[in-house]
Amino acid sequence: MGLFAAKMMRVDVALGPPRQYHENLVVVDIFRSSTSIVTALENGAIEIIPCHSIGRARILKRRLGEGTLLVGERKGITPKNFDLNISPSLLIQERVGGRRIIYCSTNLIRVVSKYMNYARHLIIGGLVNASAVAKYLKKLGLDNITIIACGYVPDNHVSLEDVIGAGAIVSRLGEGDFSDTALLAKLAYENKDWRGLILQSRTAKYLQSIGWGMDLELCLREDISSIVPILSGGVIKGVRVDE
Repeated sequence: MGLFAAKMMRVDVALGPPRQYHENLVVVDIFRSSTSIVTALENGAIEIIPCHSIGRARILKRRLGEGTLLVGERKGITPKNFDLNISPSLLIQERVGGRRIIYCSTNLIRVVSKYMNYARHLIIGGLVNASAVAKYLKKLGLDNITIIACGYVPDNHVSLEDVIGAGAIVSRLGEGDFSDTALLAKLAYENKDWRGLILQSRTAKYLQSIGWGMDLELCLREDISSIVPILSGGVIKGVRVDE
């Protein structure tokens, strides 16, 4: 054993978009953007262009042409003239394979847009790829990482499902220098009934009320993908993490 112990990665969980800018970020939005972005890349989408404005997204679609899909939601509802909602059930290979996607969402894309010009590493994480994200972070060997549990960004509300999703990643990191909020998120995930708690959450009830209740179980699956979505050069592409 060496004279000096290996330096542990500092891990923080931010309950909503943090005020300060951080160098290394994982953004978690369990219902539904983290899941749908992973699903689209897993099913062969070439890249995903984040766009926080619906109007700008429509303009970009006209500029890029018919081969580009316009995917998005506002408060869960598909905007006018968009090709698809962000439901992971819709982003099948026959629709997204080999396509470029312009992507708008109420929460995750607003967070991504806020930090994309400042972050050195910006990664999309969820339950569906939690182990892959943890492996990728450990492979990078970073000194610190901030995991953003998006919540409902317009009103700055914390969302239980995003806290638990962040905790799933923290739990898989193993050892680390965890902040109090990282430990709280980890504790929430390690509750035996975390799925039941999430299904009681405000977001889960809202999605059921607008007809997207079938997405809940799709978003709560664990480690079904080894894809890690990474923002680089203004677009999100997938990196597959070796088992």
